[in-house]
Amino acid sequence: MDYLFKLVFLGEPAVGKTSLVGRYVYDSFEGDYLATIGTDIHVKTVVIDDLRVKLVIWDIAGQDDFAQLRKAYYQNATGAFFVFDTTRPDTLHRMNEWLEALFSVTRRIPLVVVENKCDLPSQIPEGFTDALAAKQDFTLIRTSAKDDTNVEAAFLKITREILERSRAKSIKTI
Repeated sequence: MDYLFKLVFLGEPAVGKTSLVGRYVYDSFEGDYLATIGTDIHVKTVVIDDLRVKLVIWDIAGQDDFAQLRKAYYQNATGAFFVFDTTRPDTLHRMNEWLEALFSVTRRIPLVVVENKCDLPSQIPEGFTDALAAKQDFTLIRTSAKDDTNVEAAFLKITREILERSRAKSIKTI
């Protein structure tokens, strides 16, 4: 293995974090919602630019009951996804709170914001998320775990960002 990266998934309950991970790691989609308890950890090895990269993916529960545990789960994360549901604008309202909690533990790490469920009609005003991404300087990717839209692209984007940082530091990240 050339690199080992820990990725964490953040966001409100039922936004599709588990579905995105399932689609990427196992190429499957389960339509039934089952809340994550604490965290689920998945592993996938990918090859990027002739480098073998092991991704350890932490699917972290979105329920407020797990807020204190989440900080422990963020330790040593090298990248993060913040996921919100395009059909539920309220899942975007606490984004800053989620990111402040993450960055208080990890400092600033590569982040991809995922607007999930793009196979459904959006309830977010047109242009709002693009403007938010530009204002806060983060990458926004619209995905559908159900249709497998841009799931691979989101993981590739974050993995490349982490690789660039790791190469710049000239150290392997654990």
